[in-house]
Order: sequence, then C-alpha cells, then structure tokens
Amino acid sequence: MRWTWVVVLMLAAGCDGIELERLVKQHSPATRVLKEPAGIRCPNGGDAVLSGLDLDDDGVLGDREVTDTLYLCDTAIAGVLMTTRQVPPGEQCPRGGQVFRSGHDTNDNGVLDDAEVTREVYGCTEAETMLLRTRGSQPPPYVCPGPSTVVEAGPDENRNGVLDDTEARGRLPMCAIASLVRARLVPEPAGARCVAGGTQLVAGVDLNGDGELSESESNASTYLCQPLHTYEGSYVVRSPADLAPLAAFSRIRGHLTVADTALTELHLPGLTTVEGQLTLSNNPALTHVELPNLRFVREDLLVESNALLETLVLGGAFRETLWVEANLVLKSHPRLKSLGGLSFVSPRRGVFLQENDALEFTPDMEGFLKVDALLDLQVTGNDSLSVLPFSSLVHVGGNARVEDNAALRDLALTSLRSVDGALAITHNAALEGLTGLPTLERVNGPLNVSHNAALRTTEGMPALSRVGALLVEANAGLEWVGDMPLLRDIGLQLALLNNPKLLGLRGLNSLQLVDQVSVLDNPLLTSLKPLSELPRLKSLTLRRNESLEDLRDFLGLQEVGVLDVTENANLTRLALDRLERVYGELVITHNPRLPTCLATPLLNLYVGPSEPRISDNDDAAACER
Repeated sequence: MRWTWVVVLMLAAGCDGIELERLVKQHSPATRVLKEPAGIRCPNGGDAVLSGLDLDDDGVLGDREVTDTLYLCDTAIAGVLMTTRQVPPGEQCPRGGQVFRSGHDTNDNGVLDDAEVTREVYGCTEAETMLLRTRGSQPPPYVCPGPSTVVEAGPDENRNGVLDDTEARGRLPMCAIASLVRARLVPEPAGARCVAGGTQLVAGVDLNGDGELSESESNASTYLCQPLHTYEGSYVVRSPADLAPLAAFSRIRGHLTVADTALTELHLPGLTTVEGQLTLSNNPALTHVELPNLRFVREDLLVESNALLETLVLGGAFRETLWVEANLVLKSHPRLKSLGGLSFVSPRRGVFLQENDALEFTPDMEGFLKVDALLDLQVTGNDSLSVLPFSSLVHVGGNARVEDNAALRDLALTSLRSVDGALAITHNAALEGLTGLPTLERVNGPLNVSHNAALRTTEGMPALSRVGALLVEANAGLEWVGDMPLLRDIGLQLALLNNPKLLGLRGLNSLQLVDQVSVLDNPLLTSLKPLSELPRLKSLTLRRNESLEDLRDFLGLQEVGVLDVTENANLTRLALDRLERVYGELVITHNPRLPTCLATPLLNLYVGPSEPRISDNDDAAACER
C-alpha cells in the first residue's frame, strides 16, 4: 500500500519534484531510561523507559520525540516484576489512569516478558467533590451527658449534591446540640499525610455565638485523602504477583481479600479505603501486617487464622481513626501478643477477639479501640489476656460475652454503663472478682456469672440497678452473691446453681422485684435473707441445698405461682407464715427431716390446675400445736 502512494505522488509531481531517499527513509527507534522516584506511578520507585522515533536522526531521543513511557517498577517482593503505563480516558477508566502488569521473573532476565504476566489491573484516576453534613445523632444512652451531634464528610459519589449515609468517610462525634456545632472543609495539599492531597474536616462548638468557627473553637479534625488509584470491583490476593500492583492503590471499590497465600509480610502504606469487606485469613507464613493509612472499611474487618502473625497495624497514621462500619474480628492467632497496632480502630457494630492465645494487655498500654458504643462484644478463648482492653466502652447495644480467658483477672470495663442484651462472664479461671465494672448501671438481658473457678464474690458492681436475670452457676470458689447495694430489679429470674462453696446472698438491700427464684445444688448455702421482703413470686424452686434448714428468708412471701421444695437434706421448717396463695404448682418432696405435718397446711392455700405433691418427707415427726 505504501508503494502505491509513492507511484501516485510520482505521477502527480514528476520525478524531479520528489526526493525519493527522504520519502522512504525509516527513522530509527530510540529509548531513554530515567530514574522514577517513589510515587503515584511506582510506589517503590523504579525506572521510566521513554521510547519513540529519532526523528532528527541525532542518535538521542529528545523530549518531543517521546511517544510512549513504560515504567519498570521496583517491588518489595523478591522475584516479582511490575510494569505500568498510562491509560488515556476511555471505557476502562473514564478519567484515565494506569494499567499495572505483574508476574514472576521465571527466566531471571530482569524483564517482565508477556508470558510471565499473571496479573493485569487498571487503576483509575478520580476527582472527588467532598460534601459535609451536621446532624443531631441518636447515640446509645450515656455516651454524651447531654445532646450529641455528628459531623460527617465524604465524596459525592452519586453526584446528587447530598452526602448520603453510604458516602460518609470521615466522622467527628460532638457532645453538643447540633445548632451550635460548626464545621468546615479545608483543602489539604499533597504531602506525607495525603500523598495525592485531600480535605481536612474541622469541627467545633460556636462558643461566642457569631455563627463562625474560629481557630480557638476548632477542637476536632480528621482528614479525607484523594485516592491515588481506584480499583473497581473486588480484589483477591493469592500470590506475591497479585500483591505487587495493590501497593499503588489507595481505594478498592469492593472487597479486599488476602487469603491462602505464602506471603510473609503485607505492607500497604497507600491503602486508605476498602468499600467492602477486608479479609486477611489463612496465610500460614504471614508474620507482619501494616496498613497504617487505612481509614475506612465499609463492611467487616476480618483477620483470622494467620498462624505466625506477630505484628498487626491497622490505621493510626497521624493518629487518624480507622472507621469500620461493621465488625472487627480478630481470631485464631497463637503468636500475636499486642493490640497496640489497633489503637485507632473504631468499629460501629461489634468486636470479636477470639482464640488469640498469646494476646496480652496491661493498663499502661495505649488504650485499645477508641470506641464508646458497640452492638456486640465477644472476648473468648484468649489464654494470656489478663485485662480487657476496652476502658472507653460505655454502651453495648446487644450482647457482651467474656468467656474462656484463662488468665483474665480484671474486667477493666471502667466506663461501661449499660448492656441492652446479655452480659456473660463465664469460664474465666483466674477471675477473682467483678471489680472492673464500677459504672455499670443496667443489663437488660441476663447477667450470667458462671464457671469462674477462682471467683470469690460478685462484689464490684456498686452502681448496678437492674438486670434482666441473674444466673450464678458452677463457680467453684464463690462464697457470696450480691454486694450490689443499688440493685432493685432482677427481672425474670434469680438462679443460684451448683456453687459448691456458696454461703448465700448479701448486700442486696434495695432489691424489690424478682419474678422467679431458683436455688439448686448449693451444699453450703444457708442465707437468702435479701429475699425476705419479697411479697410475691411466679416461682420458687429450692432443690438439693444440703445446709438449708428453713425458709425463714422468704417470710414476706404472700403469693407464689410454683412452689417446689425438693431433696433438701436438712430442711426442718418451712416458716412461710405469711403465704396466702399458691396458684401454679405445689411440690414438696424428698425432704427427709421436714415434718410432713408442716407441709400439708399448704394444701389449703393451693388453687393450681395440677395435682399437688407432698410426699417422702418425715411422716413420723410431730408438729407443735
């Protein structure tokens, strides 16, 4: 085709009008290599290979002759090579970006050949418009002593001009009425804090009432960084070659999963945002994880079953909070000792610390998890954990479980005031008391204190006024239950079950409301005196309490639904002199020292639907007239 055009030109201009040598001469291709500093194109630096045609034939590729640039990026992974080049705006990246190709240098020639490429990903450039909103919040009780406000900022991703709930990336809680809170967005230049620049969110209370936020009134701030590159979709790392391009991304618009790899270290200093779930799991050789600039995870942050993991840093660079919109799960790490690298993680739903056998915490460490409210808390199976690291936690909206932590000696929940669900403190072999709950006022679900072998008393909850139920079971050394001077309402049930050294109840002087009382298998128990003023119960069950001699501690009882008194070896008297009515079930059996004649008068008080049972007591004993 090229020669066809030459013939046409010759016919049109004549042979004298054309220099044939100049027309057909091919310019030589040329290249030039420059060092590329660490930055947006190559996170670890590398070389920029400039190429084009030597149009002036001077043997040097000039700046105006450059038609393409390929970046050969250094990686922190031995044997893995990566290249990148610019991508113009188009379907793949509407605003342009870069394409990253990586793989192992299998032939050791220092060049990433096409056959060696195992991962090709596009990083898109995005310009974001930040929006701001201030609104009165509805926090759990007690987080703020009065009105509370939250200031939020984030990118207008759907371009509707309104900051939607799903777009909030930075959050500043304020203990003040919303009409007094002022906030502003301040441009942040490119630098160490935000490599590509960003926005600072500043907030405070308008103390002088001038409608402006002065420097002296600004008492809270956070930063929202512009993304270097955005990966559209979910990203899975299975090999070192998959990891290399990830170092250039600051935002993942989906899930990020690093699972079942042979990686030994994971360093992603540029990553700031994961729009889905972040999962680091089942990496048997992984020892060190650092994501210091991570500031937002939309779903769960799951770190699980990394057998050799010793260092874990998530967020905290420049003391910035890492907001996790769902749960933080840290599970099955036998060598992880410190939580110091999680000091700035703030999950909005739950925290699950499970089966981290080497995990330690002492009060002199920097506070772990700067969070005042959670929906769920589970601390289970951490054999070396002696102190709970939640000193700032004020409220749990669901259940809280502290279970099977062999070395736990101090609950250290020194700010906790309320639990909407159940609070379970069970199977903690070294726990001697409940002294770490000085501000706890209410547990709407059951309070379960069970199977704590070293527990001596339940003392340590002086502010507790209500529990949905109180279950105390199988605490081998427990001697007294109570020492809760403000406890007024136990709600559904008080259950004392199988506590071999329990002597009784004490320090429950405010108690007024209990629905059901179950006292079973407590061989040394003699005193239930704090129950003596209760006028009515839905059920009273007393079984196999060998030291119990009478029921005088229920002297105030006037009405009961179910009355079950069974197999109490030394019971000699009932002493229920004020009882007027039994309306559900009546069972008084197998009390070998209880005169039957003291039990039969209760038949006159019984109005229940089932057949009453009074049997196998002491039929021979006489009763005083």
